[in-house]
Amino acid sequence: MERPTMTCEEFEDISGAFALDAITPAEQQAAEAHLASCAKCTRLFQEMRGVVSLLPLSVPQISPPPSLQGRILSAIQNESKSTSSQPTQRITSLQPQFPQRVRRRSSWNPRTLVAAAVLMLCLLGGSLAWNLSLNHQVAVLQHQIAQLSGNHPAPTTVVSYTVKGTNPAQGATGRLYYYSKENVTVLVMNGLPQPQGTHVYQGWLLHTNGKNIISVTSIGLLNITNGTASVSFSGNVSGYDAAAVSMEPGPVATPKAPKGSVIALGSLKQTA
Repeated sequence: MERPTMTCEEFEDISGAFALDAITPAEQQAAEAHLASCAKCTRLFQEMRGVVSLLPLSVPQISPPPSLQGRILSAIQNESKSTSSQPTQRITSLQPQFPQRVRRRSSWNPRTLVAAAVLMLCLLGGSLAWNLSLNHQVAVLQHQIAQLSGNHPAPTTVVSYTVKGTNPAQGATGRLYYYSKENVTVLVMNGLPQPQGTHVYQGWLLHTNGKNIISVTSIGLLNITNGTASVSFSGNVSGYDAAAVSMEPGPVATPKAPKGSVIALGSLKQTA
């Protein structure tokens, strides 16, 4: 007997999971057959796939002025000394330590949660760091669904580094995360003072030879949401020795090296 064709309503029910390649082969076959004859659902699916694959743009590398050398190099050395006694740890868990915008409820169907996560990803498209947080939650749900269907994909590897506040933001704490599967790095800071006037927070990656700063790369302005400052970029931190956050005059990013005070710094030689 011929299998009944999938309706638009049925497709919408699995569209979130389909966009994440988290449905069974039979469901995929039925969904693809439905898309072949339904322009409306095809547009919906294309929009979801576009959001899931969204990655931020990388930024160009720049050279630092000599005045930046001493104050940052000493801080990097102090940070490296303070963390050298701690064992190196690679995080393979799918649970990040920065704020979550999507909270899982065990009473919900995992497939419904996937669709809800993708929808939230669309609604919050203006903030790339939050999008990556949501995308990470979607990956968790996708992993759960794969387990339910008998598939066991390898977990996403997450490497994190500690970033600490300096004067005048000694109470600030943060982490820099690298997601290997997505090839995306996210810097998240908590406890930074609220910028005044046109001032902005800007992130940087530093490459040194131990005595001098060889290059400084801007990773863009940090977005502040509910007291949390964050910025994300595509790629890893291989070849860099430290991450820093500076308070810049604003209102746009400083094009070369920091003009203002470096208020947070973290060594990239030791993982958290």
